[in-house]
Amino acid sequence: MKSVSFVFPHQLFSDNPSIKKDRKIYLIEELLFFRQYNFHRQKLVLHRASLKAYEAYLLSKKYKINYIETTDNIADIRLLIRQLASQSVTEIHYTDTVDNWLEKRITDSASKYQVRLVKYPSPNFLNQPADVEQFFANKKNYFQTDFYIDQRKKRKLLLEKDNKPIGGKWTFDAENRQKFPKNETVPLLKRPDENKYVEEAKTYIARQFTNNYGSIEDFIYPVTFTDTGNWLNDFLENRFSKFGIYEDAMVQNENILYHSVLTPMLNIGLINPQQVIDKAVQAAIDHEIPLNSLEGFIRQITGWREFIRILYEKEGSRQRTTNYWKFTRKIPPCFW
Repeated sequence: MKSVSFVFPHQLFSDNPSIKKDRKIYLIEELLFFRQYNFHRQKLVLHRASLKAYEAYLLSKKYKINYIETTDNIADIRLLIRQLASQSVTEIHYTDTVDNWLEKRITDSASKYQVRLVKYPSPNFLNQPADVEQFFANKKNYFQTDFYIDQRKKRKLLLEKDNKPIGGKWTFDAENRQKFPKNETVPLLKRPDENKYVEEAKTYIARQFTNNYGSIEDFIYPVTFTDTGNWLNDFLENRFSKFGIYEDAMVQNENILYHSVLTPMLNIGLINPQQVIDKAVQAAIDHEIPLNSLEGFIRQITGWREFIRILYEKEGSRQRTTNYWKFTRKIPPCFW
């Protein structure tokens, strides 16, 4: 049996369950991530730079890599599976993509060319769909708060010994809506030094995506495991304390305030949600972080992010293909 592993741009896990040293790994700049829409060029730089950094990480561990650029016709997963089948590949290992369209293309193509699929649970979420099936069973409506409370109880997060919430409330959202003071100084964001992966990605994206919108010059995001860990530490040490009270604040000419800006790295696998939760809870102990900041942050990871993933799995197709609000007008150009 000849088998390979697939890794997509949002699966850059330090401990990837789908890879082994005796299987060739295909790192794929799949079209859905690069060319499905006229994506902002910073998103594309993030994907290119982080995937190339991940390639170097795997090569340093002696894995066998085949890197597929988005300019290659086999960056379309359907064509790649067809080609591999013609080369006598009979088995593909990959991690759950949590992407309806990509998943359908993989399964349809594998079925068409009689290739066996071995799918692994994604480390990028705390739950797998089966884990919460009972909670959502027979529910006509979905409520994030109910789900969040259930998750807190299951995971023993911020609980007293009697299973009641620390501080007497499950959510401190009402306390997290303060107006940002005029004399408040926003902490400086510690940006990672630009590395060779980002430099190369800027050149690559500027050359290949000339008509995409957005500037690539002010790219700030980490693209390696080390820089992502430093980014999280900077938030926990310098912004976490006031994250809660100014969580909903908006200030002219300010983009970050006291937020973590972890989503890009979290969503591509450079850090996983359990790591974030563990470090946040420990930081709250070490630095006496106010409970409203800790709870508000934990709610984004354990509540909203997990809830929306499950909602996407269960109702995503229906949400995309129906027009609940009966909208008829296009989004105005000023939004772009």
